[in-house]
Amino acid sequence: MDNNELMAKIQALADQTVTERHYIRPAELTLIHIEDKSDGGKDVYCLGSDMPHLIFRIFHVDPEGQITEEKDIKETAKLTTHFNRDIKPTMTLVPPAIEETGEYEIILENRLENNGVEVKLRSSVGRDITMVEVYRYFDFRSKIFFVSCIGLSFPGQYLFSVTPDSKHLRLVINHTQEIRSRVEMINELLMNRLLPSYRTIADAAKVLTGEAKAHVTLNDKDGNKVEFTCQFVYDDPETQTRFAFFQRNDDTKQGVIMTQDILDNNKLTLAPGWTEEQRKASERIRELMKNNPDEFHKNVTNFFADDLDFRYKAFKDGKLKPATAPTTNESEGK
Repeated sequence: MDNNELMAKIQALADQTVTERHYIRPAELTLIHIEDKSDGGKDVYCLGSDMPHLIFRIFHVDPEGQITEEKDIKETAKLTTHFNRDIKPTMTLVPPAIEETGEYEIILENRLENNGVEVKLRSSVGRDITMVEVYRYFDFRSKIFFVSCIGLSFPGQYLFSVTPDSKHLRLVINHTQEIRSRVEMINELLMNRLLPSYRTIADAAKVLTGEAKAHVTLNDKDGNKVEFTCQFVYDDPETQTRFAFFQRNDDTKQGVIMTQDILDNNKLTLAPGWTEEQRKASERIRELMKNNPDEFHKNVTNFFADDLDFRYKAFKDGKLKPATAPTTNESEGK
């Protein structure tokens, strides 16, 4: 059979797999390469419209023409390496898709009925890719905005970072130990349904860049209502407390500090409700802000950013209990 017939059969097998395994929906497969085997069979390398160029989907064709897909991810990675190292350098004509970079333009984000988010991307060579986002999480310690995506037609999961312009996703590969440890913490919290996620990347960009700020209304000593806007927060590792610094809207020289409980719907508490430990920490932090601003700013972030270390420690200490079922606002964001 010719390549068109072969790809039609492979596409049919892939579509059948989607139905049998209850994946989201079929994706279009593109032929990258056919490698002839010594036994008369073939290995067919394909790239789906729901996957970036990182690994391939591999289909084995035996000498009798029976087709099976390689399911072992380790073997798939091994064959992908074999292609990049041994086959690609010998090719006269290289498919454009395998020359794309690891950065993908965000074309559109669609909210799905189940509160999921579908993202449409465009590669550096113009290939269109559609995936579903698993989570969107900004880790202010590493300064990386992580986004995890899965394929529509197979269980491939990919890790991206959002570029500073919030308009591109960049594949995270060759992880450093620091990044690997952060991602492991994120994944463990995700598995226990304890990881907050912004509604979309676009929504996150607004709050992380300061376009959206937190506001509170408080009564002054005369009982008049006064508006305050949060400028930044300080996360104190010693007390595991977040202190939110609010500025008075009608008098920028005046402000108020409140504690913010990221584990309780970002609950804000004025000083009368603080513990003695938190009161002492507040004094220490204000001294640090005044006398050592460089050190102070190491623990400063936006009000809308979660603290992975605080959240993970609370989980490990048993303060934060694993959720037993998804909630309706699980993807509502911070």
